[in-house]
Amino acid sequence: MASGEVDRQRAFHDPRDLTPFRGVRVAAPVRGILGRLGRSGPTPRLRRFPAKVERAVHDAVFRTQEPERLVVLARSHPGWSGLCYVMAGLIAYRSHQHAQAAELLQRGLGGENELAAAQFAADYLSSWQQWIEVAEGVTVHVVFSEEAVCLALAHSLREIGHPRDALAALSPLPPSLPASLAACRLAEILGRPADIVAWTDGLTNRDDLAAALLILRARALRTLGRRAEAQDAVREVMRRRRTSLALRHTAMTERALLALGMGRRPSFGKDDDGAARPRAKRTKDAEVKELWLRDFERLTGERPE
Repeated sequence: MASGEVDRQRAFHDPRDLTPFRGVRVAAPVRGILGRLGRSGPTPRLRRFPAKVERAVHDAVFRTQEPERLVVLARSHPGWSGLCYVMAGLIAYRSHQHAQAAELLQRGLGGENELAAAQFAADYLSSWQQWIEVAEGVTVHVVFSEEAVCLALAHSLREIGHPRDALAALSPLPPSLPASLAACRLAEILGRPADIVAWTDGLTNRDDLAAALLILRARALRTLGRRAEAQDAVREVMRRRRTSLALRHTAMTERALLALGMGRRPSFGKDDDGAARPRAKRTKDAEVKELWLRDFERLTGERPE
């Protein structure tokens, strides 16, 4: 990856007054699936006396929502191919067809858009909104934009096992927390903890996206053996009282792993000759469990059995 791409992805501060992001959700897997299947917003009315291709694209995008119809339109109207392939890819993404979505979105980004297609996007697609996953369990609500397309493409490529291509798909995007979270998750998959630490340096827990990034930072620091700094990242996640309960639970698990010393001392609980010490291991496991139970009780007011 070029140094310029790394510089863009490590920047999580978004200086823009207006962004295409409309919300974030940290949810259990079932809730995340239901959110992805939500509506795309109100259907805009077609203007009077539209061109034939404009009417056909409007019908395919807002009424039938079938990727195949948009692919046919892209082939029969080359000047609309970029827009048609992109919308076909976003519709396929919403249906969890990640292989198809990745192929169509990549074609769309490389396709052509004549003036009429660009005007169609300006007139009708401002109402198009979509939930896009940037990391497991973390989705963002995005209006139609380059960021929506690139984030959806990156997620689809990650799902079909192409994390390097997914990371490259994020490189054109301006700095933002969603893009940084997606990039750091891909770096974690690629086994690049040092990059995650560099890209998240100076981050504070100002919202749930930042909290999710801090959890990835804590994992990366634990992998590198920098346990004190990893503990600082976990404490920052727990500091903000309005942090999502799901993220708090993940942070508690990470704190327990740090207490257990996982990822740093693989010989823990063994004698000098390599023989296991079951009693010592059970004692340490009990301490970690008690720590987790106390955190859970403090957050929820209940103590699990």
